[in-house]
Order: sequence, then C-alpha cells, then structure tokens
Amino acid sequence: MIKTYIIFLVGFLFSISLIAQNKIVVIGNITNVATGKPIANVHVKIQKQNNLTTSNLKGEYQINCYRKKYITLVFSHTSFVTSYELLDTEKDTIYLNVKLALKLENLPTAIVNGEHKPDVVFKSTKISISDYDFYEDKYIFLAYGKRLNKDSEIYLVDKNEKILSKHFIPGTPIELYNDYLGNTNLICKRAIYRIGVSNDKVSLYELPLADFYQLIKPIVDTLDGEILFSDFLEQYPRFKYYAFNPEDTNVTLIKEVVHKEMDWQYNYEYVMLNNADKQFAKRMAKRFKGLDKYDIAASMTGFSHNFMYEKVYAPLFVINDTINIFDHHEDKIWKFIDDTVELASVDFNYHHPAKKSSWKRQLIMDEVNGKIYGLFNLKGYNYLKEIDSSTGKIVAETKLYYQYVDEIKIKDGMVYYTYKPRQTLQKKFLYKEMLE
Repeated sequence: MIKTYIIFLVGFLFSISLIAQNKIVVIGNITNVATGKPIANVHVKIQKQNNLTTSNLKGEYQINCYRKKYITLVFSHTSFVTSYELLDTEKDTIYLNVKLALKLENLPTAIVNGEHKPDVVFKSTKISISDYDFYEDKYIFLAYGKRLNKDSEIYLVDKNEKILSKHFIPGTPIELYNDYLGNTNLICKRAIYRIGVSNDKVSLYELPLADFYQLIKPIVDTLDGEILFSDFLEQYPRFKYYAFNPEDTNVTLIKEVVHKEMDWQYNYEYVMLNNADKQFAKRMAKRFKGLDKYDIAASMTGFSHNFMYEKVYAPLFVINDTINIFDHHEDKIWKFIDDTVELASVDFNYHHPAKKSSWKRQLIMDEVNGKIYGLFNLKGYNYLKEIDSSTGKIVAETKLYYQYVDEIKIKDGMVYYTYKPRQTLQKKFLYKEMLE
C-alpha cells in the first residue's frame, strides 16, 4: 500500500545511522540532600522522551541515550522536588550523582464545595495561550493578543510567571509539536520551525517542510538503540510499526494494526465502481508504485473524507523497556521486548463506556513517571482515567474542575490545560491541578 514511503523513510534512517550509533551511558547515585541516604524508586528520564529507568535500593541508576548537543535528565519522585540536570555529552560514559530535596507540602489556596480549585500557572491581561510545552522547569508558549493568525509570538516563561524572552512568528501558526528527540517544533500553515532555547533566550529556525512530515514525524520513539517508527497515514485503515537498527541498518516489523470494519469498507469501494472506473483504478495502480487498485478506488470515491470514516487508533508507548501498543480495534495491549519479540497481550475495554461518545480516542502519557491516562468527556467535563498497562484496567479517575478546557497535557502527576470562562473578557490562562 505504501511501500514507496517505507523505502524512502528507511533511506533516511540509514543516512542518520552513523549519528545514531554514537551512544553514551549515564551512571550515578541519588541521595537525600538533607540526610545523605540513598533514594530508591526515583524516575530517571531523558527529557521529553520515553527513555525511562528507576533507581534501585542503593539509589543507583544507569541510563543509555544517543549523543546530541543538549541532553537534560529529569529526576522525579513523589516525595522529592524534581531535578533537571544538563549533561556534558563529550564523554562516552558520564558519572552524575544527584541530591534531591524533600517537597514542602503547601496548603491548598482555595477550596470550593469540598473541591480544590486548580492553580493558575500563567495569567495575563494581554495575551492568551493557544498551546504550550514544557522546558525543564519553564514553559514555552504559543500565545497571541487578539488573533492567533495576526499577532502571535513564542514566549519562554519561568515558573514564577516571568516572561524571560519572546520571538515573533514568521508565518501563520497552528500548534506546537514534540518530536521523538524531545525537540519542540512550531507547526505553521506553510512552514515548520524548531524552537531553541539558550541562556533563557528563545529562537526559531526553519526545517524543510517535506522532510519533517515524511522523515521526522513518523518516528515514535527509540529503545535500546533502535528507532521505532510507523507508516501511519490517516487515509488508510491499517498501518505498521517497525524497528530500525542503526548498527546493521536492519528494519523489522513489530506489529500491523488494522481497523477491520473500516478496512472492509475501504476495499469494498473498488467493488462498487462501474467497469470503466475499475479499469481506470487498475491502470493507475500500475503507474503509482506502492498503491493497489483498492487504494486508487478509495481515493477516487473520497472514502476517508466521509463523515462515517474513523481513523485507526493504536498508539505506541515505551514503558519500562517494553513496547506497549494500545490496539483499540482488537481491544488489546500488545507487548514486545527486544523490539520485535511478542511478550504478551492484555485485554481491555475502557474504550467501551456506557455512553460511547464519552471516549475521546486519546491516550496521554505522563512524560515524567510514564503513567498512561485515557481522556473522556461528559457534559463538557473532562475525565482522566489512569490505565494500568499490566492489567488494562482503570485504576484511578480525575474529573477536571472546569468545563470545556483545551490543550490537556500531563507532567509529574499534574494535569495542565488552557481555559477561558465563557462570556468573559478574560484571556486564556494556563492552569494545573493534581491527578488522583
């Protein structure tokens, strides 16, 4: 169906394989700054990547990663203040000992009807937040004064709501996007920009548009030195996950995901064509490599633009060195180790609630502790339900305080979102509240 696309992507992966082979290892101990005692079960993570490990009973940890110019390690624990450490990546082996301070528990600032009101992360009388991303203990905002397509800018803001720097946007912005290396990218209508931060100054530089969509966005994650990617295209009711090994440039199939109901209807589009159109579909399939007559027929009828069409949804997450594919069409979590060895499968049914429309077809990972949450909505209120990947069961649920919130993201046990009360002059603020 899309063989040409895969060959093209593999060619790109081969071209970066020499870079990818340049790996480093970070080793160290984590202790309590007050007592000097080791701290166990500290999450150690490459910032904005799913590369995660935990410290043992002696406070020892080890994590591997690819060498790049800037690498930040995140050390988090429920009882200690999260620490961010920028690495010196000139050496192949880095020894980094970290001391963590106990969290000071603050009393809630406001309680309404027995519920804690969310904390305001950033508020302004001049700008609204359209999208945001996390940068160490700071924030990157895509914000605007009156209209997103007229006066928007990129802001770097610290945790005390101080604007550290800002940069104009040379185009019409749409959203922020995190790639597999943890870079923050600004997607505009006709361009893509990488957002860089140095000495609390934010900068933009343009990326090749076609290369971004064809060669960067398909890559999901990395694991044990291999690059995980997919051939997902939203107009097709099936796709595959692959693993690319930079050392031997081998590409291995991990799993094919199929939306069977949509796939049957997709292929039936060809059957419903008249004879002349069937012959045309066959001729076009011979001219375009990687496409068959069913692909051409579905394109001719505009199948994927039909309001009844449902995109295939099966996100991949790396959790504790295990690949987890949440297949919402087979109702299973497929688990793989060593990239392609199927370990087990776990059944789930959380996506079949009593009210079908409440499931929003979105899973969100906490980028610090690796927990997975499903997003649901009832009467304008969003619910985040924690899903245990080992059982497929819902183990906790949080109802967000406000109705009709936007841009929901999760970090270190806190849910963040943007919100503007209806029929008010308030700008769109950024809020956070604790998850159950």
